Amino acid sequence: MNDQTNQFCREKIQILKEYVSKGEELLSNIENWESLAGILAERDVLIEKLQQLETHFKLENNAIAYNEEQKSQINELIKLNAEIDQDIVRQLREEQKQTMQDLKTNRTNQKIASYEISMTPSYGTHLDTKK
Repeated sequence: MNDQTNQFCREKIQILKEYVSKGEELLSNIENWESLAGILAERDVLIEKLQQLETHFKLENNAIAYNEEQKSQINELIKLNAEIDQDIVRQLREEQKQTMQDLKTNRTNQKIASYEISMTPSYGTHLDTKK
């Protein structure tokens, strides 16, 4: 295996590790909706970097030859990323269900509040000024 292949593998592993850390950051901020878009954008940048790296390497070299250790490490990182993504989807769905339940409860409470019975009588409150 030549130096170019080793450099390619190291860069690919580094990008995959960064992707794992962004996934973990996303998991820890799942309830903070404002930060999700930024984290997802950063993950998209990492995907683009990985695609560019692979395209550039394949243009220069016809085949990528991994040694067993690198292949194993790359496969483990890919599996870890897939598991993190599944956890993210599951937590987002739970957050969505909770938000929908909160909206239904809020709407029900607003309807109840609009039907609330007024305890002040609407008749007999004006005094007859002629007497």
